[in-house]
Amino acid sequence: MKKIVLLSLVFCGLCFTGFSQKQDWSVLKKELVGSYVGDIKKGLAQGKGTATGQDSYTGDFKKGLPDGEGEYTDSKGNVYRGAFRSGLKEGKGILTLKTITGDSVIIGYWESDRYIGAEKIVPYEISNKTGTVNPRIYSAGAGNKVELDIYDPVNSTLITDATIIYTGQATNRTTFGRNYYEDVVFPIEFDIRYNSHNKLGTTMVANTIHIKISKPGNWVINLKS
Repeated sequence: MKKIVLLSLVFCGLCFTGFSQKQDWSVLKKELVGSYVGDIKKGLAQGKGTATGQDSYTGDFKKGLPDGEGEYTDSKGNVYRGAFRSGLKEGKGILTLKTITGDSVIIGYWESDRYIGAEKIVPYEISNKTGTVNPRIYSAGAGNKVELDIYDPVNSTLITDATIIYTGQATNRTTFGRNYYEDVVFPIEFDIRYNSHNKLGTTMVANTIHIKISKPGNWVINLKS
């Protein structure tokens, strides 16, 4: 009986050892958890390596996730070669999809694992900036709106007599000095001219700026000298 128990313990120990050798938790993307061979920093994949689980990946890692350039093959045999960030396709790449009729190839740019097109879209561009205008432009999420506010730097009041000419399709309304452009079809461009105090409030400054927004979203433009 003792021999049987001893053999059972040895067998269980071997099974556990084999399991621990196969499972490697240095990779944080669940589809890649299984085995990992490559560089490690602080217990996580960092640098060059290969991870194999439900899916497989060979390339750059950062903090346990694909980050940089690499090749990713999913469980269906689809292969993506290109840029990653924090475990997601981000940037330029080539995706080869396996189909019944043969391979289908998609070339272009990805953003947060989503294909955005064959060419990279610059979210916004600024040109013809004169005076002391200081733009702050950001997207508040998905949508098709633009809010444009122009402030005087001395007392942060809204400037209501600016000249704003926009090129593109949108519905414009102004409420208490704030300019709203709704139902925008991007791209949309703005030519803006206005006068404001300098930061010290000692003189008036003529400001101009041209802004082109190409990427859809709910955009906010704050102009302050």
